Amino acid sequence: MFHIVRWPNRCSISFFSRLQIFRITIDLLLKYTITFDNRYRIFVDGANPSFIRALKSRISEDDNYENFIAHLKTAYGTNFPLQSLIYNMFVVPIAFNKEHRNMLAYAKKLMEYGSGVVAIDPKHTKLITSLRTAAENGDGSLDKEDISHDDLFDGLRLSMMFWH
Repeated sequence: MFHIVRWPNRCSISFFSRLQIFRITIDLLLKYTITFDNRYRIFVDGANPSFIRALKSRISEDDNYENFIAHLKTAYGTNFPLQSLIYNMFVVPIAFNKEHRNMLAYAKKLMEYGSGVVAIDPKHTKLITSLRTAAENGDGSLDKEDISHDDLFDGLRLSMMFWH
């Protein structure tokens, strides 16, 4: 696993174990007083339910988040709005299988259209390589076979969810 931290003058990308990423996340939340009430969110790959539950439990958020998602599916069908999760959860599980096209389109919008609003420090060569090798399949999805460092690209797309 890895995390991306963006500060006003730098961006840091590092690789860590799940336990290390858990501890780093908690440390950052405490150090910078990052809370749900301050309108911050933590976006996590929905394919990591054990990590999501552990993080939710540690910050005293209901770790049985699947019940809320089941309620949304009952109320809205399987295409319930992602905003429902963002408005109601601090740790937001993102289902890549459902959101990958939207995430790719939004990342592309932030990086390409107009003058772009994302800047990446040149020292992050692996992330830059992932961006250069990323290709769309034509159906709005990412071609995972041709991309290098696809986990970095996925992390970048997750980090962009906050500005969506």
